[in-house]
Amino acid sequence: MNSHKKIVTHRQAEEQQQTQNVQQSQPAAGREFATVEELLRHDAEQTPVPPTVAQRLQASLSELPPATPRSWWRRLLGGSNP
Repeated sequence: MNSHKKIVTHRQAEEQQQTQNVQQSQPAAGREFATVEELLRHDAEQTPVPPTVAQRLQASLSELPPATPRSWWRRLLGGSNP
């Protein structure tokens, strides 16, 4: 009976290994996005910005001229030009 138990245990271990191999070989469930913008936002949330890139971006933003305020009628009508 001990040999039968060993065979069953060995067979169960093989089945578990095969199940794990199948699960690892299957691609992860994909996610569908309605728009490209949604995809990019999701990717940006998942991808950390390297510190050197963040520093260069801050330097570039500090060199921009200050924004000019839009006139009241452009704000009211929604004009995109300053």
